[in-house]
Amino acid sequence: MRQGHIISGAAMTAMAVLSGCAAQDRGLAEPPRAKPATLPLQLEGPTADTSVLAGISTKNGELMILENDGTVTTTKLDSARGQQALGRGGDAMFNLSDVLVEDESIIVDDLPKPPTAQEIAMEEFAKRRRSALPAKIAATPPEAFLGATVTLLSIAGQKTPQDLVAVHVQLREGVDESAAFAYATCTLAAWARTTDTPYARHIRTIGTEAKGTKTVESIFTMSKKSPIGLRVMEREQTLRDCRAHGIPARVTAAGPVEGTDKNG
Repeated sequence: MRQGHIISGAAMTAMAVLSGCAAQDRGLAEPPRAKPATLPLQLEGPTADTSVLAGISTKNGELMILENDGTVTTTKLDSARGQQALGRGGDAMFNLSDVLVEDESIIVDDLPKPPTAQEIAMEEFAKRRRSALPAKIAATPPEAFLGATVTLLSIAGQKTPQDLVAVHVQLREGVDESAAFAYATCTLAAWARTTDTPYARHIRTIGTEAKGTKTVESIFTMSKKSPIGLRVMEREQTLRDCRAHGIPARVTAAGPVEGTDKNG
């Protein structure tokens, strides 16, 4: 009756017939390999001084025996023939714990965890995010910006979110729409310094012109955490962009914000 045990040394090389070409093990110098297709075994031969090479498929649990003529005989591991080949009888079953050694020197919780699919997607999305200001802002003289205010919105008879705000700006008639929207966004960034909501998303903007003045109203939602969107007003970055483009960042009613007393 054949007895099974793990192959070591040169016998492992011969098992390439059953499990494919042997791969060079460089330890931690490369990522962990996939589980082997075959778990090699060495069975006792018909005589005390002979042995038979065999393997267990990790895919379907079949026992594969390398015969003397080079052919491979397969049988189910849990079949009567398979248990007989392994030298196991009755209810005894082959257990991988008999041949695997647990490495307790490594704390699993301390191992680095790969990023989740959601984290990868959010990182890629963040790379596509652009400035809250228009990509191209028409050159506008400082005296064309006439004033701005920010108002928390409330709708009669309705429960209005406290994070909904309206920005009203006035400019000289004829100022380009890009400069008008940038003025509203910069005003909001300056006002956000007085709150705990450094992020905002644009909802809509409308404008009118009359008697030499352009009036623009922009609606935003404020938030404490960065919302999803390709254009998000982030307070500090937006203020830097405003200075770079020469757009005032101040609320008329509250006076200039520190560092923004000049245009931009």
